[in-house]
Amino acid sequence: MSIAGALTRADPTDLEALREALAVSDPDGKLAPIGMSRIEIGPHALELLPEVVSDLARGRRVVLVADATPMSRNGEDPKELAAQLLEEDFELGRSVIAARREGELHADEKALSETEQAVDRADCVVVVGSGTITDLCKAATRRKGSSPLVVVQTAASVNAFSDDMSVLLQEGTKRTATSRWPDTLLIDLLTLADAPPVMNLAGFGDLLAMWTAPADWYLASAVGMDDSYHPAPVAMLYEQGRALLDDAKALGRHDPEALERLARVLTLSGITLGVAGKTAPLSGTEHLVSHLLDMNAEQRDLPFALHGAQVGVATVPVAAAWEALLSRLDPTKVDLDNCFPEPETLEPLVRGAFAEIDPTGRVGEECWNDCSQKLASWRQCRPRVETFLENWPRHRTELEGMVVSPERLGAALTEAGAPARFRELDPPISNEIARWALRNCHLMRNRFTLADLLFFFGWWDDEFVEEKLERAL
Repeated sequence: MSIAGALTRADPTDLEALREALAVSDPDGKLAPIGMSRIEIGPHALELLPEVVSDLARGRRVVLVADATPMSRNGEDPKELAAQLLEEDFELGRSVIAARREGELHADEKALSETEQAVDRADCVVVVGSGTITDLCKAATRRKGSSPLVVVQTAASVNAFSDDMSVLLQEGTKRTATSRWPDTLLIDLLTLADAPPVMNLAGFGDLLAMWTAPADWYLASAVGMDDSYHPAPVAMLYEQGRALLDDAKALGRHDPEALERLARVLTLSGITLGVAGKTAPLSGTEHLVSHLLDMNAEQRDLPFALHGAQVGVATVPVAAAWEALLSRLDPTKVDLDNCFPEPETLEPLVRGAFAEIDPTGRVGEECWNDCSQKLASWRQCRPRVETFLENWPRHRTELEGMVVSPERLGAALTEAGAPARFRELDPPISNEIARWALRNCHLMRNRFTLADLLFFFGWWDDEFVEEKLERAL
């Protein structure tokens, strides 16, 4: 099998084969190594827990960390089953990280502090629960000496279970920070099958970012804003990702084989982020929109919609924006003299955008800190942007192979029974808030995306955003 074939048929449970394929595709050693030692996916993966912990633990003190969300596995509680499996052979401590609101745990400073206290001096940490509690345990164990960490995934909801990063709330703003890889990941398919269907459909929505975010990453490299682009990580996803689009109806029927394929591609997607050393391969404009929706809810003390569900909905107008760029851009009509604004022009826009949700200015200050760095880099990139425009036909061809139409993404969400419009999210997102999030998503952080390019080119205004939202409907 060719290296390209090895990557497109990658099996996340065969880490050695995956390492070999990535090494051959990366002769210059730009990619980071996979930091996990074992991944198991199967209907009885949970039962491997005592064996896995015995192999990893530095002593007998094991801490089981969970959130308070009720869960089921064939009518039993997988958290209690995990505890029963461990308490025979280990000194088991248990910690439940409480949600700030009933059923809604946020990865904020308070929750992180509680998690750090729970894992301190553990010989091994086992986390059973959501992507949020997993992110907290990855961050907390790194800060407290990096005890061996076993993750028991309970839903196919996000890719956080298999990467080395954590999404945390800092100063009211969503930030992604390097944390650590789990040592072992157990994906118990019986537990996934009993998860609320909306959770697994959120994972499907999260994966639709593979049809918008890699193009953002490529674009950032093409204009000189991020030279880290590498084709190998995204090659791991595209073939199986196309098959997953065709699985939409089967996922809607809760087909077990489709659920297993979803879990495998989600796991690969997390590994993709880890080896790339950043979330850019699967976090672009669509994730920025989701982050702003979360920040709005956080500041207004409102419930959050599921992250992956928001991402899936956001891919549709973002795909429409890609469609506009690829069909309309005429390099001869780009006025580069007006594409590189001064900081004093952009700063009021950033602060004003976030004053709508936080009049104290705290969020605006945090976002301007990142956005000002992005602007400084952009202002140095004019020669690369000129070259990009000169070579636009070649870049357009590359990008056309990385995105799909908004119709295809919207249809897949509908066929799966997932939210396809902002108003279909739970809780629903109003047109006003969706418009605000899409309009201002490029002002949030120091990562260059399609929204930045279109903003600097003078396209990304109220009329353009409204047009994309209407197109998504």
